[in-house]
Amino acid sequence: MNPLKRSPLHGSVFALALTAVALLISLLIRPFLEPSTFLLFIVAVWLSAWYYGRPGGLLATGASALAILYFFLWPDLAANPEPSWNALTRLLAFILLGSLMTWVTASWRSSRSVLASTLSSIGDAVVATDAQGRITFMNPVAETLTGWPGADARGKPVSDVLKLLDAKSREPLENPLSRALRERITLAPQHNVLLVSRSGNDSPVEQTAAPVRDDSGEVRGGILVFRDVTGRLQLEEQATHAQKMDAVGRLAGGVAGDFNNVLTVITGYAELLRAEVAGNNSMCRFVDEIIYAGERAAALTRHLLAFSRGTTAQPRIIDLNAVVTAMDPMLRRLLGQNVELILLTSPGLGRVRADPAQIEQVVVNLATNSRDAMPKGGKLVVETANADLEEGGGKNLGVKPGSYVMLAVSDTGVGMDPETRSRLFEPFFTTKAPGKGSGLGLATVYGAIKQMEGQVTVYSQPGCGTIFEIYLPRVMEAVTEAGKKLSPKGSETILLVDDEEGVRKLVQAVLQSNGYAVLEASNGVAALAAYEKNAHKIDMVLTDVVMPQMSGFELGKQLEQDAPGLKILYMSGYRDNVLGSGGQAPKAFLHKPFTPDVLLRKVRDVLDGAG
Repeated sequence: MNPLKRSPLHGSVFALALTAVALLISLLIRPFLEPSTFLLFIVAVWLSAWYYGRPGGLLATGASALAILYFFLWPDLAANPEPSWNALTRLLAFILLGSLMTWVTASWRSSRSVLASTLSSIGDAVVATDAQGRITFMNPVAETLTGWPGADARGKPVSDVLKLLDAKSREPLENPLSRALRERITLAPQHNVLLVSRSGNDSPVEQTAAPVRDDSGEVRGGILVFRDVTGRLQLEEQATHAQKMDAVGRLAGGVAGDFNNVLTVITGYAELLRAEVAGNNSMCRFVDEIIYAGERAAALTRHLLAFSRGTTAQPRIIDLNAVVTAMDPMLRRLLGQNVELILLTSPGLGRVRADPAQIEQVVVNLATNSRDAMPKGGKLVVETANADLEEGGGKNLGVKPGSYVMLAVSDTGVGMDPETRSRLFEPFFTTKAPGKGSGLGLATVYGAIKQMEGQVTVYSQPGCGTIFEIYLPRVMEAVTEAGKKLSPKGSETILLVDDEEGVRKLVQAVLQSNGYAVLEASNGVAALAAYEKNAHKIDMVLTDVVMPQMSGFELGKQLEQDAPGLKILYMSGYRDNVLGSGGQAPKAFLHKPFTPDVLLRKVRDVLDGAG
C-alpha cells in the first residue's frame, strides 16, 4: 500500500477514514467480535501511525475513543444509571494502548525511514540482505548499476541479482556477500571485478561485504557496498599514459639535443666549405646537398623537441605560405604514394605571429590523422587564405570578428560522426586500436593553436571526409628576412666554453677566421680558471648550457658576481633547458644547430649590446 502525500490534511483524512471503516465493520460484525470489540480500532490506530506518524496515530486514537464511547459504551451507560467503572477502564486502557502504539510505531518507522534515506543518498551502491542472503533493500545507485528495480529484486537470492565476473579471465565469481554471511567475516575491497547488469552490460566495480550483527552478536543479515570504478580506471590509465609520454618526451629531447650538437658541426663545416668552393665548381652541388640534408635533419629534431618536456613557443612574424611550402617534401614522404598532396597557397597572404616549429607540428599532426583516415588512399589538400570575419561569421566559428589568416587541411577520408567530433580534441581520446594512437595529436593541435590566440574548427560527416580550419590573427608587421649582407667581423676576445669538442673546434674556427681572439674551455671549472687569468682582456663569454659538473647558467651566474655587466651568450641544442635562474629565459640565447652566419651575427649583436 502506497501512502498518500505526507501532509497534515492527508494524514487527518486518512486517520478519520480508517476509524470510520473500523467503526462500520465493527458494527456489522459486533456479535463475532465480543469481547474484542476494540480490535479493529487498534488496527486503524496502528496503520495511521505507520503511514503518518504520531499526528495520524493520535488523531485515530482520539476518533476511535469517541466512536467507542458513543456507539459501544454509551448505550450501556444510559441503560444503567450506576457508573460502570469497568467500561470507563476499558476506554482508558484503549486510549493508553493507542497512544503507546502510536509512539512506538512512529519512532520505529522514523528511524527506519532515516536509515533508508541515508542509504539511498549514498553515492555508492548498497545492497542489504537477511541472514539467508535474500535481498531486503537496494538503494537507487544499486538499482542503476544492476538494472534491477528494488521491488523486483526484493526477496531474491543476492547471487541471482549481482552476477560477478573476473575482469581478466571473465570467469564467474562467488558473490562476496554470500561468503561474508557464510564465514561471518568482513571482506576487504575486491578489485578486477566486473558486474554484469540485468541487460547484459558489464562495468568494473570495487566492493566490500560484511555481516550485520545485533547487540548480542547474532548475524541478522549482510550488507554489500560497491561502486563503479570506470572513471577512476580511465584516469589511472591516462596518468600511466602521460608518464610514458613524459618519458618518451625526455628521451626525444635528449636525443634531439645531442643530435643538434652533431648537426651544428655538420652544417657549420658545410657552410665553411661552401664559402671556399668556387661558384662554378662541380663540387658545389655536393656541398649544397649536405647543407640541405642538414636542414632537413634540423627540422626532424624540431619535431622531436616539440614532444620534449618544457618546450616553450618562440613566436615571431612569419609567412605561412613559406612554412607550408617548405614542408612539401616532408609531407609527401609522410603521406606515402597512396595519398595525393595538393598545396593551395593564396597570393598576398597576410602575416601571423607564431612559432614555425609549432605550425609544422600542427600540420604534421593533421596530415597524419588524415592519412590514417584514408587507408585506401585519397587526397589531402593544404590551403591558405586571408579571412575577414564579420560579427555573424566569427561568432559561428567561435572567434572574434576581425582579420585572420586561414590554414585549412582537408581529406577525402572516412569522416567522423557527431559523437566523435564532440570529443576530438580531448587528451587521450582516440578512435584507433590500442597501441595505434596516443590520443595526443589533435589535443596538441588544439593547445598550440590556442597558444597562438587562434581557433580551430572541424567539419566532417561519415563517408564525406574531414576539413580542419585554423584561424590565426593577421598582423601588419613585415616578416624579418635574413639579411644577405656580409657576416660581421670583430676583434674582441671571446671565452668559448663547450664540452663537445667538435662544436668547440667549429665555433673557434668560425670566430678566428672573422677576426676574433678565442680562449677555449671544455667545462665550467676550466672556464673559471681561464677567466681568472685573462679577465682583463675577455670581452664576452660564449657558453653551452648543458655541461657536466657545472651548467652554463651556473657558470654565468658566478661570472656575473665577479664581473657585473660581463656579456654572456648562451647556446644549447635542448629546447627544455632554455630557462635560466629564476625561471627566466636569458636575453642572449643561440639555438643549435646554427650556421656560421647566424653565429657571427648573434655574437656581434651581444657585443654591441643589441642581443
